[in-house]
Amino acid sequence: MSEDTRRVLLVAAVLVLLVAVVLAFWRRHESLRPQLLQAAVVFWVAGEEWASEDVGPRQPQERVWAGVLLQFRQGKKPARFLCPFPKVRWLGQELHPEPLAAWPSAYGFLKAQWFTLEPAFFGWEGVNAGSAEKLGYGEFAAPEMGSELKAPVTSEAHNDDFLTQPVAGNTLIGGVTRLKVKVGAYARPQDLLPWASVSSPGAREVAEVPALWRLAEVPEGVNPRVSLAFRRGVFSFAPGVWPEGGPGWPLPLSPRELVARQLIMTPQAVAALAAVGDPLVEPWGPPQRLVAGNGLWLSEGERPLRWRYDVAPGDAVSWSGRWAVLWADDGNGTLDFADTVLLAWMQPPRLLTLGEVAAATRSVELRRVVRGTP
Repeated sequence: MSEDTRRVLLVAAVLVLLVAVVLAFWRRHESLRPQLLQAAVVFWVAGEEWASEDVGPRQPQERVWAGVLLQFRQGKKPARFLCPFPKVRWLGQELHPEPLAAWPSAYGFLKAQWFTLEPAFFGWEGVNAGSAEKLGYGEFAAPEMGSELKAPVTSEAHNDDFLTQPVAGNTLIGGVTRLKVKVGAYARPQDLLPWASVSSPGAREVAEVPALWRLAEVPEGVNPRVSLAFRRGVFSFAPGVWPEGGPGWPLPLSPRELVARQLIMTPQAVAALAAVGDPLVEPWGPPQRLVAGNGLWLSEGERPLRWRYDVAPGDAVSWSGRWAVLWADDGNGTLDFADTVLLAWMQPPRLLTLGEVAAATRSVELRRVVRGTP
């Protein structure tokens, strides 16, 4: 064998060895490429020890953060959890996830896209089996939450972004926030598409999505649980559909169950929440007819009604399927057109005056709460 032949064979052997080493490295690298298993949204209240799916009712001024609990696996190794919060209560477990910095940097970096889950329709009249899809939720991008796996919880509604003016009820402080997050793994910062992604449950599974409930300032006498109705769609049902849905009902939850879980509201359910905190009870005594006259709402004997004596915050008036919760006196102690009510009808509950009610109807039924109703 000539010297030149030996050199050629040596170079070839070295090249084969290098290729084998590179191939072995690549195979090992790929065998350990993280598999994104699942993502969940958890909440953390500033100053508290544990993050959780359910942090209970919170005051409007409390700072609440949403974070991603991400589960992934490398090869045959045990699954690992990452989270921006060091202590997490999730599905009955107390977890101590690794920090986000523990993500294997050889495989790029993680980015999040946040969405709010909100009613796709503000309301609908006479829902039946054929129009039950109107009760569904939509997924609305929340760019103000950024692309990190930890973000301050937005209180902004997005299902009215297509309107020039926000829906009045969407501006109320308080209510329920549900979030979805999509986590992507990107090889390079300039990449537009991730090489892998995983999402937390969204609009289709909205009944199972954790919710953050922010309380609202309500008048004394109004049950604070009324804020559970804020920014919910308000619907009425065709005869025979309430409460169980009736023949052909296509949704996994009945109308009654949807209201019980505060996913939707009916006008009467909002009034019941304001009265006693339960949307499915009827805590009112016999109705009393009121008529509008001279800027006042008068009883049948044309007697003015007095706040705290004849009516109180949390009582309601109803007409033609609409319900309005008596909210606040304008200061003169008499039930008049300047007083404020919370109206529930075909859009999220909103505040307006009894004068606006009088512009729609000159006669209503007063529904006084039987105090002490559980």
